[in-house]
Amino acid sequence: MDNKKMNRRDAIRAMMLAGAGLAASTSLAAPLRAAGAVPQNWKFTEPAKGDQVIHRTWKSLGNESISLLGMGCMRFPRKPGAGRRAPLDQEAINMMIDYALDHGINYFDTAPAYGDSERATGEALSRHSRKDYLIATKMSNFSNAELEACKAMFANSLKNLRTDYVDYFLLHSIGSVEDFNKRFKDNGLLPWLQELRKKGTIRHLGFSFHGSNAAMKELLAMPYTWEFVQIQLNYVDWKNMPLEDSDEACDSETLYNMLAEKNIPVVIMEPIRGGALANVPEGLKGRLAERFPHLSPAGVALTYASTFPGVMCSLSGMSNMQQLMENVYTFSHFKPFNAQDNEYMMEMARLYNANPHIPCTACRYCMPCPRGVDIPGVFGVYNAISDELMLPDPANRKEKGYKQKRDAFLKRYATLAKDSDASACVMCNACLPKCPQRIRIPDQMRKIHKLVKDLG
Repeated sequence: MDNKKMNRRDAIRAMMLAGAGLAASTSLAAPLRAAGAVPQNWKFTEPAKGDQVIHRTWKSLGNESISLLGMGCMRFPRKPGAGRRAPLDQEAINMMIDYALDHGINYFDTAPAYGDSERATGEALSRHSRKDYLIATKMSNFSNAELEACKAMFANSLKNLRTDYVDYFLLHSIGSVEDFNKRFKDNGLLPWLQELRKKGTIRHLGFSFHGSNAAMKELLAMPYTWEFVQIQLNYVDWKNMPLEDSDEACDSETLYNMLAEKNIPVVIMEPIRGGALANVPEGLKGRLAERFPHLSPAGVALTYASTFPGVMCSLSGMSNMQQLMENVYTFSHFKPFNAQDNEYMMEMARLYNANPHIPCTACRYCMPCPRGVDIPGVFGVYNAISDELMLPDPANRKEKGYKQKRDAFLKRYATLAKDSDASACVMCNACLPKCPQRIRIPDQMRKIHKLVKDLG
């Protein structure tokens, strides 16, 4: 691009169109539909130059005006080649952040644990006036919680971010009270951070949370003042959010309500569940489009999470201009869901959980199977039924339509060649190192085989 002949908006648009393979398109709808990201009847309008993401003002934070959409800086675009090891594409990041600021996004979330993100974020933001943006970063002291190491990490964050203060500073990823004590209390770190807050080096202090309902209750009972807290919240996790390696109860609803009762502003992470809610099964896409024809699946998820009045900011880890523009459009035309919409989303959550999708792309790298299992074929049958929201549940045989679902699944499953279905899998694990999607193929085969047996 010849920057002497193109203004910044034109350069941004040219980069977006080039990335989408559209030399002269005025709409993102076609490439997004082609990629399977949105329903066919979703109408996308490119954000206008004057469109501004909605802000909410927070009295408890000194009447700070914060964009309801925040830019998560963990999934920045990388240069072509070498996959996740490729360096970040600073030029693309600069353009995205320019576009974000132009359209009212002022909250940018990063962390030392996000690779080179702090440096890239600092380089892009420092080209603008410091009063135009809010920086959120974290104390990612996972490997070394000694006080001097923590102080050095904070100093490095300031250096990378090219600033002498942090607007929103988080104790990163607290999972339990024991974890909190080890990383932030017993080492004397909290008094030091509180001194930085008094000096203005840290403007607001909070934490991000990945634990149980019980752990949150204990943390909030401690004698500390938390100005904001970051939690995972989306419509699938609202009623139940299973924790890895734990049977303790956890759900977005309880976490949010505990914070709302104490008037603590909430920052939302994973509103799209790591991208999963942008790529829901086809049947679910259709159901979402019936009620929200103006929103993509990602837009629906973001709107749901941002509807709650205690939400200060919803973070989206945008990795390209298309995602950014779609989100800007959603939040510049934001309309919170009503009670009936929220109830509808609970039914969508039930359907999502009842019809899981195996992320197989049918690349066939796993083939041939030593035992003759048609791995992509088995997954294809399972996913086809799941996409139609027709997976039968043997534990719920009285469910309306159960027999129809059972018969449809078994009929489709019977089309697999003899001795090539999931029953032929002997868990030899030969397929595991070959799968680029890192699917636990033998475990999935065992689950599908059990489903077939239970339906018989």
